[in-house]
Amino acid sequence: MTEYRLELNGMSCDSCEKIIRRVADQNQFSIKEIDVKKGTVILDANEAQIDQIKKQLAQKGFPSKTSDDQIERGDPSGVVKYVSSIVARERQVEVETNLINYALGSFLILIILGSLAYSFWLVRLPSASAYLPLIGLSLLGSVLIVLSYYHMLCYRKEMSCTNGMMVGMTVGMIAGFLSGAIIGATNGMFIGSVVGVAIGMGLGGNLGRCCGIMGALEGLMAGLMAGTMGAMLSVMLINDNLIPFMYLLFGASSLILGGLSYMMYREAGVTSKDQLKVNFTGFVLASFLLAGFLILVMFFGPKGPLIYA
Repeated sequence: MTEYRLELNGMSCDSCEKIIRRVADQNQFSIKEIDVKKGTVILDANEAQIDQIKKQLAQKGFPSKTSDDQIERGDPSGVVKYVSSIVARERQVEVETNLINYALGSFLILIILGSLAYSFWLVRLPSASAYLPLIGLSLLGSVLIVLSYYHMLCYRKEMSCTNGMMVGMTVGMIAGFLSGAIIGATNGMFIGSVVGVAIGMGLGGNLGRCCGIMGALEGLMAGLMAGTMGAMLSVMLINDNLIPFMYLLFGASSLILGGLSYMMYREAGVTSKDQLKVNFTGFVLASFLLAGFLILVMFFGPKGPLIYA
């Protein structure tokens, strides 16, 4: 082992120190001292390790001050590398690759099951053909929500308070907004708000509680606001291009959830396969239960005075 002194950019707080120590644990080198104010790290490592250590620290937002290959926070090239590594199935994104495969497989299964249900049962119900786009969005939204939820669970032990509140707020808000918007369109604002709030508060509060009561409250409040806002927005757009807007809404939500996943990958470090709390069967089941619940409420729940079709 040789002692090295690294001068890094991007260090600003205790959360930065936590990320650097996590990189050390993953690469089996020891840190002797971290000075956040000066941006220096003193560590013991083998000579063969040092280049890889610098590369991983740069990927997490802490490039060496003497490096020509820096990835600063907010640099779009970091996102491109993250996506490229998932496509290439690289080892450091094994969890993300598995979850995306689960999501694609689950969505395909839900489409098959949904098509069968529609052909033999739902098609006989009132408004079935008009609700078809919303049924498809229910399937897609369920998979997106489950994907984000299980990915964030992988980081529960590594989340700082700030990141935990952000995770609870974002997942709670997106889950509540999408659910509320779908059911608000088919059942009206009251039932849409109830469903959106229940799903948003449940998921947001559960993820946010990893950093204590403050994070849990952040997730609960986000779910409460988003659930009612999603239902209200659908009712307001009933006669004004609701379905095209729903497509835009789901596209924007997908980008936000993808950005959240990248943020946690950068902030909390690489997760191991052992931290993945679900297998493919469990992922499919969770997606099926959420989508099934939304579709059942869509057709059999109480209807408000203003609904789509």
